[in-house]
Amino acid sequence: MAADIFDTHKEPDEVFLPLTSERYCQFYDMEMAGFHDDLTFYRERITAPSAVLELGCGSGRLCRQLAATGAAVTGIDLSLSMLHLATLQARPNISYLCMDMTALALSRQFDTVIIPYHTLNLLLTEERIKKCLAQVKTVFKQDGRLLLQLFIPDQTLLALGPKRIFQFQIFEQPGGGKVIKETRRGYADGQVILEERYRIRPRQPGAVNEDLSHTLHLAAFPAEKWQELLHDSGFRIRQQFSGYDLAPFIPGRDTCLFIEADQI
Repeated sequence: MAADIFDTHKEPDEVFLPLTSERYCQFYDMEMAGFHDDLTFYRERITAPSAVLELGCGSGRLCRQLAATGAAVTGIDLSLSMLHLATLQARPNISYLCMDMTALALSRQFDTVIIPYHTLNLLLTEERIKKCLAQVKTVFKQDGRLLLQLFIPDQTLLALGPKRIFQFQIFEQPGGGKVIKETRRGYADGQVILEERYRIRPRQPGAVNEDLSHTLHLAAFPAEKWQELLHDSGFRIRQQFSGYDLAPFIPGRDTCLFIEADQI
């Protein structure tokens, strides 16, 4: 009998199946439903009655919170799965539309347009970002305001090279069991690569564990580039802040940039 050489043994590679749009939306809604840290920035700058447009509204988290202040809110998203979840918690003063934020087709104008939670980073290229900002100007009232949150890479991320930053969170599933979310964050060619892995561990008898994943890409421009893009698109920055405590933004350190802008 041949000897067993333990040094050559290797754990089998983990297999993560592709995450469908429907399942991703469910996990997103579960993760973000109780998130309110960004609400102060928007509520302090939106007064009722006013008309608000949210680009990339997802499952309606911010729409519902802003509508509760008396604002009339329109939320658009390209994902029908997200919009389906949003309509399950419909409010009388919220309208949801399936629409591309680089090709707006709206008959009304708005006091405030918000692009929250790194949504603008998802457009990846300067061309598409400028196209979106040009569309925003077409739906502005004369004194309209643009409120947005951007992701800015810090020096730690830029210096990663081929390495990845690893984080994980654990969520309780409504029907029992847990979802373990692992995020592997890297940087390459001017983009942040976010690999999100979901390990579903149900407790119901006969339920099967699942390992699912998908990858997102974000434009990783410095703050100065975003300021340039806004100026070139006809916007003037009124205020900018870092983080959910709305502290002064420090380039190279801070990764969350809130901007309030209006038309030049």
